[in-house]
Amino acid sequence: MKHKIKLILAVFLIASVSTIGIALYINSIMHKDLSGVAVRLSTADIRIEKAMYAETRDGQKEWELEADSAQYFKNDNLTLFENVKVVFYSKNAINYTLEGKTGKLRNDTKDMDIFGDVVVTSADGYQLQTDSVKYTAVVKQISTKDKVIFTGPNIRIDGIGFLADMVTERASVLANVRTVLKDAAM
Repeated sequence: MKHKIKLILAVFLIASVSTIGIALYINSIMHKDLSGVAVRLSTADIRIEKAMYAETRDGQKEWELEADSAQYFKNDNLTLFENVKVVFYSKNAINYTLEGKTGKLRNDTKDMDIFGDVVVTSADGYQLQTDSVKYTAVVKQISTKDKVIFTGPNIRIDGIGFLADMVTERASVLANVRTVLKDAAM
């Protein structure tokens, strides 16, 4: 009887150690890569579900971010997001909403990169579809080097690359531009 208990305990101990070893190995090789930033999933200093963050300047809200989850990495001064939505507030009340599958925020500069099925929509009826965008906070610009589809009332522009300046409210498709006007009188 004692021999059977020792055998069962030994098998249980070996199975437990093996399971923990396999889990540690899998965890050590898993990582998330967002535009050259590799961060191990298990090393996040803080993980938040249903995250919200707002950036203000001189008492005015500049942008507000919502995400299904956020992971903060103190040593990298970086926050990673899943299913992210950012609303940029402009002084003339034309707000811009940026959505994507994943994103990263550099906490020191407030620069953002958003990846995966990115859609930027303006309150006045314009929309940009692309694979990724970068928001550069110091100049308040949204840009990409990817293929873009830019649509608005009576217009569709396809091309490569995009730059939108949220201060001057000017947008440009940068290369291989193809424009289709709808219901336009010429």
